[in-house]
Amino acid sequence: MPSIHPILPALLVLALAGSTPAAEPPETTLLAVLASDAGVHEKARACQQLAVVASPAAIPALAGLLDKEPLADYARSGLEGIPGPAAAEALRKALPRLEGRLLAGVVNSLGVRRDAAAVADLQKLALDPQRGVAAEALASLGMIGTLEAAKILDTALTTGPAELRIPAAHAALAAATHLAKAGNPAAARDLLKDVSRALPAGSLTAVAQRLLDALPAS
Repeated sequence: MPSIHPILPALLVLALAGSTPAAEPPETTLLAVLASDAGVHEKARACQQLAVVASPAAIPALAGLLDKEPLADYARSGLEGIPGPAAAEALRKALPRLEGRLLAGVVNSLGVRRDAAAVADLQKLALDPQRGVAAEALASLGMIGTLEAAKILDTALTTGPAELRIPAAHAALAAATHLAKAGNPAAARDLLKDVSRALPAGSLTAVAQRLLDALPAS
């Protein structure tokens, strides 16, 4: 009876080949999809794939979709994944022309990218109730978590509108965590203390106290 063992390695190779994920299409192919008359689904998928393979060459095409429903969210996802300052700059430049949900989305993307160059723009949005994204701007400042961002959050906690105290506190907790990791426990400590001062006792102040207790002694 012939042995079947020599067949097994070949079967294993075929099985592994079948389980290997398909390579992403090249950037030029994906950009061609965005420039074509392809449907929304195809263009959305191209944006998602560009988040993996895109270079700065893809930035103009993605930035041009930031005010286009329903592709704006997918375009932001693509821009969030492109390394280097040019993608963040494209997101910042889009801020003046956007409103509502689309503006809030770009504000969030700047936080996801931890774009320190966006701090001044986010401060303006946090102080402008007419733009309608003050809470989102504070959240992104917390994600960025630089000392400059922390100072803005501290002001929002101590002298800002009452309706923004809770969003500012959430953002301050995130910023304090970033500051502590960056080797600035003193700034983190000051921010956490202001959370406790700005809010009545509750879950946020309890979190602030736990973070304070975890900081190295001054």
